[in-house]
Amino acid sequence: MPPRKNSVGTRRPPAWLALAGLLLFASPARAQITQTPETVKPGHFLVEMDALSVATNLHDSAGGSYSAVAVATTFLTTGLTNDIDVQVGADVFLSQKYESKAGFTDRNSGFGDLYVRTKWTFWRDERSAVAVMPFVRLPTSTGNVGKRGLQGGVIVPWATYLPGGGEFLAQGELDFLRNDADNGYDSFWAAAAAFQQPLTGLLKLYGEVTVGKSSGGAPWAGTLGGGVQVHLSSLYWWDFAIYRGLSRGAPGWNPVVRLHWGF
Repeated sequence: MPPRKNSVGTRRPPAWLALAGLLLFASPARAQITQTPETVKPGHFLVEMDALSVATNLHDSAGGSYSAVAVATTFLTTGLTNDIDVQVGADVFLSQKYESKAGFTDRNSGFGDLYVRTKWTFWRDERSAVAVMPFVRLPTSTGNVGKRGLQGGVIVPWATYLPGGGEFLAQGELDFLRNDADNGYDSFWAAAAAFQQPLTGLLKLYGEVTVGKSSGGAPWAGTLGGGVQVHLSSLYWWDFAIYRGLSRGAPGWNPVVRLHWGF
């Protein structure tokens, strides 16, 4: 979040709080935070949306509390080749609130940033696949909910396909993010893993864990959660998930409602 002026007596939360709160819904995946290495084929499109995501009870070292709501964080993906696709996304609406220990409150809301990503599945066989996903984040936000300057990074997702239709997915990620002083960049290292298993043709369950740490000195952020997918067809489903923070660097709770629509 950029260091802009706020109401007299308010205390602006450091940028890593916004990062940790938004990390959970800034990059929607096929069903979870963990990305899939599979690409969208040429001539086809995929809409992935975090229709609603709420991050609550994220605390800072001064005893303040941060919360955020994101609505319609959306990515549109299409294939360029059988192994490469391109993705464009946006945080359509973000609302953030910070309450200091002294009782001051700071609220901001507006349109978020734009994202451009590409995915290359450089290795696959019958049971597993690995890809690389470089991305940039463009500073298009309004209402003081974003940061100045380009940001970006790279994600490396991996998946193995298990007997009975189950999947295990994992990823490593390195981001370069504007620092609190807005005069340079901090690196942010993150990892995530998920296991999902179909119950019926309609329902699929999954569990997921995430960890992350900034070079800027903020506490590590860890979450544990799970969810259920409701498949209305092979290309259209809803996903209902909830995550619990494992450290002070993560939101206390993060419920999410997601939509997946391929055509």
